[in-house]
Amino acid sequence: MIKAENLKKTYPGKVPTPALKGVTFEIQRGEFVAVMGRSGSGKSTLLHQLGLLDRPTGGKLFINKKDVIALSDEEKTKFRLSQLGYVFQEYALIAEFSALENVYLPSMALKGIPDKERAAELLRLVGLGDRLDHYPSELSGGEQQRVAIARALINNPIALLADEPTANLDSTSAKTVLSLFKRLNKDLKQTIVMVTHEPEDKKYVHRVIWLSDGLLEAISKSHSQA
Repeated sequence: MIKAENLKKTYPGKVPTPALKGVTFEIQRGEFVAVMGRSGSGKSTLLHQLGLLDRPTGGKLFINKKDVIALSDEEKTKFRLSQLGYVFQEYALIAEFSALENVYLPSMALKGIPDKERAAELLRLVGLGDRLDHYPSELSGGEQQRVAIARALINNPIALLADEPTANLDSTSAKTVLSLFKRLNKDLKQTIVMVTHEPEDKKYVHRVIWLSDGLLEAISKSHSQA
């Protein structure tokens, strides 16, 4: 469902910085894949390309057989809203909005009307059915991240992209979030690509894409135990 061919990204400057140096891989529909590697290996840069948050310098990228690099900025925005869900490390919730409002906001952006019923359903799915009217300041870090996951699912994305979603969480909350991802993948067949630096996270996924200095180092299968 996701196919990258010789994907490259170089950040301009007096001394250009190559973050991705030609990465090729495929991700199948229904897979739960982790992207791992040392800090500076290109993990988040790669996820930004998959999420159409940045434009690659070279190579090809196909999502659901569509050449997404060739899309106009307007087409990319619509594709992101309708096809991709993004979970940020810092939650990125709007402080003035309740949990329910944060979750249905992308449905307003896509359809012009808030899908409150589905937003409530998703909050129940992530275990926050009793927190619909709570504001981010009234929620723990783990709860905020689960709101962010519900928000990422509101438009039925074909792929859920998560950039170090447990980095700011304590170990208990991190396990809750990872178990939720595992359940979404198993029960809903949700395709998930997750950047992580935690070695123990491998047990939750099907495969690991290993990056090193902007290059594909290896792709390994994971013996899922979680």
